[in-house]
Amino acid sequence: MAAATPDRLHLLGIRHHGPGSARAVLSALDAADPAVVLIEGPPDADELISFAASAAMVPPVALLVHAQDDAANASFFPFALFSPEWQAIRWALAKQRPVRFIDLPASHRLAERAKTAKQENEESEAAPEDAGAAAQDQSGAPDPELAQIRRDPLAYLATLAGYDDSESWWNAIVEQGAHGPEIFAALEAAIGALREKIDPLPYQPADEAQRELRREAHMRLEIAAALNEQAGPVAVVCGAWHVPALRRRVALKDDRALLKGLPQIKVTATWVPWTETRLAASSGYGAGVISPGWYAHLWQGLQHGQSTALDATGFTTRWQARVAELLRRNGRPASTASVIEASRLAITLAALRDVALPGLAEMREASLATLCEGESALFRLIEQQLIIGQRVGEIDDSVPQMPLAADLARWQRKLKLKPEALDSDIALDLRSEAGLAKSQLLHRLTLIQVPWGRLQGSGQSRGTFRENWRLRWEPEFSVRLVEALVHGTTVAQAAGNAAISNAQAAASLNTVSDIVRGCLEAGLSEAAEATIVLLQQRSAATSDVGDLTEAVPPLAEILRYGTARELPTEALRLLVTSLVEAICAGLVYACRNLQSDVATELRGKLARLDGAIGLIEDASLREGWRRALASVANDASAHPLLNGLASRALYDHGVVTPEQTALALSRALSHSVPTLEAGDWLDGFLGQSGQVLLHDHALRRIIDGWLAAIDDEAFNNLLPVMRRAFSSFDRNERRRLLDELARQRPVAISATTDVAPLQPLAPLPAHAAGFEAALPLLLTILGADRPRKDANR
Repeated sequence: MAAATPDRLHLLGIRHHGPGSARAVLSALDAADPAVVLIEGPPDADELISFAASAAMVPPVALLVHAQDDAANASFFPFALFSPEWQAIRWALAKQRPVRFIDLPASHRLAERAKTAKQENEESEAAPEDAGAAAQDQSGAPDPELAQIRRDPLAYLATLAGYDDSESWWNAIVEQGAHGPEIFAALEAAIGALREKIDPLPYQPADEAQRELRREAHMRLEIAAALNEQAGPVAVVCGAWHVPALRRRVALKDDRALLKGLPQIKVTATWVPWTETRLAASSGYGAGVISPGWYAHLWQGLQHGQSTALDATGFTTRWQARVAELLRRNGRPASTASVIEASRLAITLAALRDVALPGLAEMREASLATLCEGESALFRLIEQQLIIGQRVGEIDDSVPQMPLAADLARWQRKLKLKPEALDSDIALDLRSEAGLAKSQLLHRLTLIQVPWGRLQGSGQSRGTFRENWRLRWEPEFSVRLVEALVHGTTVAQAAGNAAISNAQAAASLNTVSDIVRGCLEAGLSEAAEATIVLLQQRSAATSDVGDLTEAVPPLAEILRYGTARELPTEALRLLVTSLVEAICAGLVYACRNLQSDVATELRGKLARLDGAIGLIEDASLREGWRRALASVANDASAHPLLNGLASRALYDHGVVTPEQTALALSRALSHSVPTLEAGDWLDGFLGQSGQVLLHDHALRRIIDGWLAAIDDEAFNNLLPVMRRAFSSFDRNERRRLLDELARQRPVAISATTDVAPLQPLAPLPAHAAGFEAALPLLLTILGADRPRKDANR
């Protein structure tokens, strides 16, 4: 740099998101009136800076820079309304002064990231056991004080100033005051002293230290170029940590040598909406702040000159009024008198702590004590919606966006679906044109991995015309939209092509079936037809009954929407029919000679399939399924778990009578059947509901008699199976079952016949010795608490 540069160079060291820093930057720019403004940011996005002057650009917004050939390799550069860089850009554009970014270009940084990721993958595959050893190979333990400075320099300064944390110190010194340019000289002196103490950075990872040196070298070169180009002052807005390095005199050739040979890739940049939630440090954002919503309120107050004790009353009252309004919207009383008391308390606390303006700590304590009446759980609502904030930024329509993002923005405006950073619930009536269009858009976005909305439980409304969605917009969806560009330039086109591509690459029929259903729900008829053909081809080529059983439920359920959607009903019914027929043909063979874990998995699939077939209005198909179940129920080679499931399904469908089911049950639980096999059969039969034992006395009597007849050793071996069988019963079912058992005598199975007599049972007093002795073990099996004794029993 030239010798005369210090007089013309104004280095404004800031915190990346801070209202006090932004106010001080504007004051310094007005005083210096620079000929050019340089901003710490990606030079790849210089052409987008001019859009910041538009009134339609509503922060928080972010610059998205990504590799052209890999959208996932991307970086965001967020700006809030109170970000010093944003205000500096707006100042320069309003004054018609040149403004540009000077940080190391993202084209280099993203290329280095891709190179590092590739090397790490190769090293982990080659020698994963050595990964930890290399990281621990250090030349000595770091000095604790130096390590603390490097880890959090502001926290070190805060400790010296007598503060408990860096946030409180920085807010009190910088963000809550109306400082002039002199604040930057003070911060530069403090940071300079810290950097002199620890530079060069001996305990910083080598790659991180090298990256920081290169960034600062590039910024120095850009500053030198600006000083040579302009005769007037040059203002630089950058992180306060970099100021001493940018002030340092370094030969240009040395900086150029440091940057020589850096990898580089082609990148694309655009503006995207951001959220206050993602500006928060709690989101994982490295430069984030604790309270974006509070900072927005503080910025508004500073803009109106409310930065002294004289104006503290209005500033404080407005905040507490916002708290009261939020509480009222959520059904909590918040009187005007409480707002006044909260404001007075916050101002009093500020005076006691010797600060001119109540800060977040004072506001929090005042709100909690008066408006929230000490309820910390209620205050979490204030933290989420006011202190952190829920705003989502807006982008000017003239900003060159990716075609897919532009198409989504058009649909959002057309359907009046505004992206928000908080969870919001909407109920859609699929019989209305607007409701159906919104549903289709949300389903299409899901197909391209942009889950803006998620269906909520029963909100899927099988057989009805309603859907309940929970919406929440995340900034990362912008990257997903870029990634989906390979499938098309509109949401509909990208969703259809992505669905077909995913179906072709799917590993299971269940996945393909889910994709078919997604296409139908998204109103993508061409993609639905294509994926139906793929599913037919895949199902015809497989003999795996387990795979086939998983493919049917999603398709059977989608048929329940009826006329709410335009569906290829005939093609869909033919597909489901062919799948079920293939399952019925091979079911009995698929249930034979199975290991316990495989049988358990298949039991779950068959139970879901049985429920799905009940949705299909096809008598011949149901009859074929029942014949297949009968074959499994009577097949001695089938796993007992599946025998029991088939018997229960036939009983539920009314195919067999209670007497026939009792006979099958008594045979499965007879003495001639090994105890564990009998337990598996019972587990399969009981399934997920205990209602059959509550309402069918004959079945309950047979199971009770079987349990009473087996010896202690067999019972102990059977206990884990029995507990698993009864674990699906809810608490009410267990209590009712105990009450029923308490009213009857146990009936042993006859030694000469498999069927117990079905005569009425005499009541058993609750204090009878036999029942009392057996009750603890019965409670253990059912997993229920011991019932209270009733004098009427």
